[in-house]
Amino acid sequence: MKAFMQTTKVLFGILTITAALAMNGRSQIYQLSTPASGYLTMSVQDLNGPSASSGIFNLNFDALTETVYLDPAGATIRQVGVITFSPSATDISFQETQQIGSFPNPLTNLTGTVTVRLAPVGGTLSFDTGPQPLTWNAASGAYTFNGNLTDMGNYVGSYSLVTGSLTNNGSFNYTLPLSPAYGCLMHTFDTLSTSNYPNLLALSDLGSDYNMTTWYVGTPSVVADVVASNGFHMKLSVGIHGVGYQGGTLYVEQAVWYSPGTVTATNVPSGAASITNQPHSMVVHAYDTASFSVAASGTLLLSYQWSLNGTNISGATSSSLTIPNVVQTNLGTYCVVVTNAFGPATSSNATLSMYPFIVTPFTGAITYWGKNATLSLGAWGTGPLNYQWFQNGVALQHATSQTLTLTSIQFTNAGLYSVVVTSSLGSATNAAAQVVVEPAGVALGFSPTVTISGVAGYRYIIQSAPNLTDTNAWVTLTNLTLTQPVQLWVDTSVDASSPFYSRYFYRVLPGQ
Repeated sequence: MKAFMQTTKVLFGILTITAALAMNGRSQIYQLSTPASGYLTMSVQDLNGPSASSGIFNLNFDALTETVYLDPAGATIRQVGVITFSPSATDISFQETQQIGSFPNPLTNLTGTVTVRLAPVGGTLSFDTGPQPLTWNAASGAYTFNGNLTDMGNYVGSYSLVTGSLTNNGSFNYTLPLSPAYGCLMHTFDTLSTSNYPNLLALSDLGSDYNMTTWYVGTPSVVADVVASNGFHMKLSVGIHGVGYQGGTLYVEQAVWYSPGTVTATNVPSGAASITNQPHSMVVHAYDTASFSVAASGTLLLSYQWSLNGTNISGATSSSLTIPNVVQTNLGTYCVVVTNAFGPATSSNATLSMYPFIVTPFTGAITYWGKNATLSLGAWGTGPLNYQWFQNGVALQHATSQTLTLTSIQFTNAGLYSVVVTSSLGSATNAAAQVVVEPAGVALGFSPTVTISGVAGYRYIIQSAPNLTDTNAWVTLTNLTLTQPVQLWVDTSVDASSPFYSRYFYRVLPGQ
């Protein structure tokens, strides 16, 4: 090992360090997993409340999983990893009193309780230091390098404001910024010793600034601005506005590592991504929630991209995929491509199928004697879908499509119609609905005229009666054969201009 260290010293002196990490086989890859505990402190404050309207989160670290890329020829090291939090979400609550009102109205004291929940997206934070140059430290007999992290991740949060009988709820997203203004950033390991190289590396000095405490200053960000109907105003900020001191250091938020001391990273082969647990096919009912997941191994970091029927799904970039309220367009073949620095791995296909479901039911129809009528319904499901129409409970021959056309409909076609939709997965039944066949469509005017909508060539009987109480009062006025689909008939036996004009009722019946 001494020979490696000395040779590497010479190389450092004569090679130009490039900014990119070459994946050409010259890099040694190491992995470690350690319970490197600690916590991330984050603050929230209601800017409209009194000075005490604030609270402190402690989001606890409980594990660090890391891949180390060591390039002896390029004299660089790169750390890529995941910090795990437990619990994955933390709550904080604080109470405050606000004075509402202005002169000449008296001030009113309103109390409120603010509860905030904050969590890293997915319960973890991923990091990548990028390739960093190694520097030999003769005094310690080890190499040092920059382990600073420039991003502490994205967070999801929710809030609740309760004031009196009012409750206001909401959610927010927050990205925690880091600032090098005070020279103190969150970082991972920054010292490397090469005992038993190339099998093992020893890493140390995890977050060792300020006695294992790393401070940084974030820019406070307003994440919610809520005015309750009683006038209580909450303007919620992540990060404390104003000056805060601890140990003589200005801070807004802080992170603390409880360093495990020296940890060992083990040399591993070039870990191409590999699927270890495939997504599984499933059958759901319409509007159910469907979830697919995949498990993969390989050198960090792993990225994911889900696709449906060969087309990438926007935003579907995690190890699981949830589809709420499944509809017809969600059905098909899903797969996921898992990728790391050594290439992609594609999962097997998983099919999302749906039991037959009637999304647009047939609800009945009113039509006219002799006209054509089309009955239809809309159905979802994994096909092929088969249809069978019934009239009054009897299956109709050749009525096996999504629509049923009744040509020159007759009175015998009236009745209750139902449909059964089937597939290899099951069936769904459209409840029976009424089809009504009227002799014709009739419209009356203020004069004794009747407008008849029907079928040209069909004969109709037109009758009138002075009242509707006597069923024997109907008198046949004419047998009319339509010469066009819409035709006007005038009752010439009535003088509509006469002041003694009687009231008559008219009806149209099928002709003989």
